[in-house]
Amino acid sequence: MIKKIRSKILAALLCAGVVFTCAGCSRAALNAQIAESIGTLGQYENNEPVQTPQMKAQADLKALEDTKEAALTKVLQEAEALADVYDYEAAMEKLGEVAEEYKKDDRVVQAKIEYQQKMGEMEAYDGDIPHIYFKSLIVDTARAFDGDGNSALYNSSMTTVSEFNKMMEEMYKKGYVLIDIHETVTKVEQEDGSVTYVRSTPMVPEGKKPFVLSIDNVNYYEYMANDGFAKRLVLDENGDVKNLYVDAGGNELIGNYDIVPILDDFIKQHPDFSLRGARGIVGVTGYEGVFGYRVNDAQSSTYEADCEAVRKIADRLRKTGWQIASNTYNYSHLDELSFEEVKEDTDMWTDGVEDLVGESDILLYPYGEEVEYPSDKLDYLEKSGFVFLCGMWGDKEFLQANTGYVRQTRREFSGYALHYRAESMEDFFDPAQIIDSARPAFE
Repeated sequence: MIKKIRSKILAALLCAGVVFTCAGCSRAALNAQIAESIGTLGQYENNEPVQTPQMKAQADLKALEDTKEAALTKVLQEAEALADVYDYEAAMEKLGEVAEEYKKDDRVVQAKIEYQQKMGEMEAYDGDIPHIYFKSLIVDTARAFDGDGNSALYNSSMTTVSEFNKMMEEMYKKGYVLIDIHETVTKVEQEDGSVTYVRSTPMVPEGKKPFVLSIDNVNYYEYMANDGFAKRLVLDENGDVKNLYVDAGGNELIGNYDIVPILDDFIKQHPDFSLRGARGIVGVTGYEGVFGYRVNDAQSSTYEADCEAVRKIADRLRKTGWQIASNTYNYSHLDELSFEEVKEDTDMWTDGVEDLVGESDILLYPYGEEVEYPSDKLDYLEKSGFVFLCGMWGDKEFLQANTGYVRQTRREFSGYALHYRAESMEDFFDPAQIIDSARPAFE
């Protein structure tokens, strides 16, 4: 084979007159001309016309070293991303994945020292942990507040995109940090097999104030169509959760048009707004489908495709730190329903929604109206797997850990609250600086 290549080189030199034209040329230039003439330009080191065994060994060694370096860099970057959200324990575990020969690499050693130091600076938080909640965000205020029959409802119950963005910015500046609701309590198994929950003191960075965030009715109901809201959740070309939004001109747009993708992007810019990767809680009903997909109608021609879309979105939400909760199947007043009606509604959610979005242990009470404690209704909710039962008490925090369940209240962040309960929000931001000028006046 080498003889053939040498013959080609000689022929190329003679035919192209390289010997004459390259008189006085450097070896590199000569190699380049020879390589170009025989079709090996750029293939071998320094454009040597033939790859010698030594050159091949050196190339193989470099490729192996490059592969190992890339693997080390990947682990270091993943560990850093965990540390950015204060999950130093997970970051240390990630560093443990480096190859044995890199255990004493300066970069690994320095990262371990840094993360251990920061872990030691975390402190147990024993204060109140507020739980705030929203409904779907208003994208186009002109369409939402157009004076039709739903305008007053939107003005009272909803928050605009502008208001939400300002709220998150101000809460970030004040040291608030998102926490997983499961970190608010500790599960204790008793000797008799029963489970008791006790309030926990989660570890947080010094000066940070944890809070829980949830969203009601991430369903995109029919009544909201053409009123300036997102139409549904979707996955973009990168597999990220975004919204499909139809603007006033009928153009379909994919982007950040509601809380999930807006908050995801905010945390990408400010990873320290998330404690150990926490996001929020997405509450869904079932009577008009889930995430904007009408999976309540098994006769629909798109039923199977819609079910698959919901499963994929739910899977992505959970993988990125979001929780999914029940808002009941029919968004019913549970305090007004009989036991049999509560049982039927709960079973419908379990069979028709949980089967698509995965198991959930969180119930966000519709209208904040709770069942009685104790009661047969409560027993059935517990039996159905619900542990965190979240009502609404307005302007103060309440968390009660019990045997079998945890009871917590939520604060509504809405147009009504901004206007009539401004004083209850002053710990988070100045409501006067938040409220959207496009809002109609409250009477």
